[in-house]
Amino acid sequence: MIDISPNVLEYKAPFTSQSTEYVTVTNNSEQNIAFKVKTTAPKFYCVRPNAAVVAPGEQVQVQVILLGLAEEPTPDFKCRDKFLVITLPAPYDLGTSTVTEAWPQLEAEFKQQAVSKKIKVKYLFNEESKTEEPAVAEAATVDEPVTTPAEKAPVQSAPEIEEKTPVKNVAEKKEAEVPAAKEAPAAPVQQLAEKTEGPLSPSIVLFVALIALFLGWMYY
Repeated sequence: MIDISPNVLEYKAPFTSQSTEYVTVTNNSEQNIAFKVKTTAPKFYCVRPNAAVVAPGEQVQVQVILLGLAEEPTPDFKCRDKFLVITLPAPYDLGTSTVTEAWPQLEAEFKQQAVSKKIKVKYLFNEESKTEEPAVAEAATVDEPVTTPAEKAPVQSAPEIEEKTPVKNVAEKKEAEVPAAKEAPAAPVQQLAEKTEGPLSPSIVLFVALIALFLGWMYY
């Protein structure tokens, strides 16, 4: 019927400065309730309000203010501070009396119906908050590696320089070699032409004459 949260109040460094956490008291019953907050370290905390009435179906948010320590505790320090929230039924109008003033009377009358909850205090040091950060960084690097434009430039330009330079040299070598290959056969062809233009040998003339006589004899 009565909900009091959280179970632990967590304060973050630095602890020498003032910081605030909250306790919420929710009344799920059908009658008014009164609550009061007690602590084991009243010199270090301020509670606002430390006592109040909560109507049915409503809730009150209580500020628990750490006033600040004289010096920063060591990382191995275990805070033992605690708070106790006590609720009692408050079925009638308290009149001009405050909850603190009417509390002894309510406690004497409704002590058997009291609902209380202990709340611990925990100090979160810088080392504890940093342990969670690397997990987020590793996920980023696994999902999508971060690369700056300066790192990408040499990767793109280097292959272009290596590929273009040898291609140009090969083209120049081929242009230099092609004319030499075409001009080389010209000399033997010219010499062959000069040989065919010279006088015929006597054996060839005699052979041609015999063929002519044979053909003439066949036809006549």
